Amino acid sequence: MSARLDCPLCSAVVADGVPDITPGTCPGCGARYEGGEGAAGDAVQAALTALGAGDLDPAQVTDAVFRLSPEESAERGVAITSDARDGFYLWWLFVRQPDGGDPAGAVRVLIGPAAG
Repeated sequence: MSARLDCPLCSAVVADGVPDITPGTCPGCGARYEGGEGAAGDAVQAALTALGAGDLDPAQVTDAVFRLSPEESAERGVAITSDARDGFYLWWLFVRQPDGGDPAGAVRVLIGPAAG
């Protein structure tokens, strides 16, 4: 089984033709990607934990990110996408690290108003 993952923020190919995609960093824009779960909400929960933002509600984050247009996602540096593979695809959360800073900060800024 081979898989392909493209960055939803810059369209760079992150992985292609590999059996298993592992979390990492986009070679195009430097966004960190985490998740790799069968459901978008589960991928966001795994990503939040890996990003040090496990205290955030994954349902709120998932909803907030899915409400963004592709242009808004690129501007804010946060997006959810699925990979393409032979079989059931997996979901990933991409977060651009602002100025090399904490990627969890970008997620917190995105959902800040929704959390209140």
